[in-house]
Amino acid sequence: MTHDAMTHDVALTRGDGSIRKFRIYARPMPGQGDVITLPVDGQLITARVAALSENPEAVKEMDYEARELAELSADD
Repeated sequence: MTHDAMTHDVALTRGDGSIRKFRIYARPMPGQGDVITLPVDGQLITARVAALSENPEAVKEMDYEARELAELSADD
């Protein structure tokens, strides 16, 4: 459901399974496998763009889905 080339909707699937929906403005659409950063509850969350979920109702009318990446520890 792309609005124009620089506006798109994303469903962020968090590590706990919850889903947050965002509309991104003035940015080109990322490709599958790209890493993006989204603001969630005052923090920046890093996520990888993925194919749409097996749960089509959760991402209905979204352009793509992004899945939260696990935080890296200092030992990684």
